[in-house]
Amino acid sequence: MKRFELALLVGLFLLVASLLPVANHGQAATAAEEGDYWTYESDTDIEGMSLSGSIKMKVTGTEGSGAAEAYVIGLSGSGDLSGSYSSYSVSGSVTYSGVLKRLVSNFSLVSSDLEIKMSMTMQGETVDMIMGILQTYSPALDDYIGDTLPVHGATIVSHSNVTTTTTIEMDMLGQQISDSDTSTYNATQTIQIAASNETVSVPAGEFDCYKYTLTLDLDGDIALMTYHYSSDVGNYVKAAGSGDFTTGFGDSELKSYSYAGKGTGASSLFSGTNLLIIMIVIVVVVVVVLSVVLMMRKRGGAQMPMMPPPETGAPPPPPPPGP
Repeated sequence: MKRFELALLVGLFLLVASLLPVANHGQAATAAEEGDYWTYESDTDIEGMSLSGSIKMKVTGTEGSGAAEAYVIGLSGSGDLSGSYSSYSVSGSVTYSGVLKRLVSNFSLVSSDLEIKMSMTMQGETVDMIMGILQTYSPALDDYIGDTLPVHGATIVSHSNVTTTTTIEMDMLGQQISDSDTSTYNATQTIQIAASNETVSVPAGEFDCYKYTLTLDLDGDIALMTYHYSSDVGNYVKAAGSGDFTTGFGDSELKSYSYAGKGTGASSLFSGTNLLIIMIVIVVVVVVVLSVVLMMRKRGGAQMPMMPPPETGAPPPPPPPGP
């Protein structure tokens, strides 16, 4: 599997695992309700660049009926990019929006649809890009950990075939570049509850949490996330990543929320930094785009097709700056 494709899959797959209320202290979990929301902040430094921003997830309603009825969960957010890449200064902004759909009956994941809009400037050259990423799951991915009372050591394993369609529209050095690709991969997700009754402090407050790990295997490529969940929040309050495509990213923390009548209010929404697992996607995109820009500059702006992603493993070093 190619590194760029894998990073997109991992980032989106981990993102959509984010609405998973759990039971607590022997009590049943509370289902999500229309209007519930969670706002997260995170930032990271990688390859000499800093990316920061915020994202809000909100339950906007349901669609369908019977066994096919699904929650519709809206995503919206923004971030800022600054720093340097291969000795060139870089700045930019990014916005993202999308929709997740989960079955009302058991929270199994049906689909996710994300759009990322990005504008970057490097040494006076501006790149504008719109990326769409649509994922569908067959069968719906059963990743809900509230089906039984969570206990230390409990493990949940689920399987699904994930079909991902990625589209890119880019304006780079006066050239219009378009690309589209559809791939299907076999996904195995393993959730293991590592601890309970852990106290975690984040900007939204102090919470009694379950700690659990989520291991994602996509056709043999592995990524790992660690979450702290609170049933008072109905979602995670802190997340951290490890593995080939998450190492080096900072923590993602809950900024504000409203869930089952509990919350910190709507003040300070979008006033923090960016969601960790979307950053996995964004930073990989940034590195690939900047590498293309540098190669095009070195070749005097010669026409280039969309750069083929390198194979899994460390990306090749960027070309050195010109004289």
